[in-house]
Amino acid sequence: MPESQPSKKVGGHTYGRRNLILSNTAEEGSLCIYSGHSIGRFSSTSMRYDSHQACVRCVAAAREGRMSFNIDRLLKKERKRALKFWSKVDIGQPDECWEWQGYKGKGNGMPQFPWRRPGISTSTQHHPQRVAMWFTWGDLGYTGVKSTCGNKYCCNPFHLIPQKIGVFVDCDSYLESFELACELHTLKQQIAEYNLEQAVKEQEKLFSQQELEDRSNLLFEPDSNFSDRFNAVVEDMLSGRHPSQSFTSPKKPAVDDEDENSTENF
Repeated sequence: MPESQPSKKVGGHTYGRRNLILSNTAEEGSLCIYSGHSIGRFSSTSMRYDSHQACVRCVAAAREGRMSFNIDRLLKKERKRALKFWSKVDIGQPDECWEWQGYKGKGNGMPQFPWRRPGISTSTQHHPQRVAMWFTWGDLGYTGVKSTCGNKYCCNPFHLIPQKIGVFVDCDSYLESFELACELHTLKQQIAEYNLEQAVKEQEKLFSQQELEDRSNLLFEPDSNFSDRFNAVVEDMLSGRHPSQSFTSPKKPAVDDEDENSTENF
């Protein structure tokens, strides 16, 4: 049975009871999502505890009470994923619940965030609270996470406590941290830029679709000018497109009431 240690005060911070369930043995595992945590400079693996696949270096940082909103600490390929995740969280004041605005399972309403993590879990959907822990406390694998507010939709890291790794620092120290406040402010700016970028991409996609529909109408409309149709076909060929791949058949123009009446008069 794992041993428990009583709470004690170190450096002005109160540490709670430590349930040392993580094994002391570590092995080479999947690469940590944080930069600089690989075994070697060009290695694609990290040292992880074999019980919960938690990164050894992240566990060491969490035990010291280190938590951060700085996504630049992540690997480059994981930074956009972090922004995608935080864009689905209603970030409020540090002492408030940050409600999950993303996907919720049908029936049970369980919040989920898609992420394939080979070597960590066979699941492709993860609870947002666990993901929030990964992006703030560290890549702690499948160690438990406890919500102090009891809200299963809350993704506020100030309300989340990593379990089974022997961490505890008074949350008030985080709320008063100037460094964390600056990091959170920067994160909000990055989320705003990410949302704007996604909105522009979506708008460009809509414009592109409208352009394709217009071209389809030009190619398939029998009354269109032959030279215009010929030029459109040549342009499609040069760009690698084919009219048959483009679109659905053009819609017939709507008939106004006045036009319908005028036809009946004739």
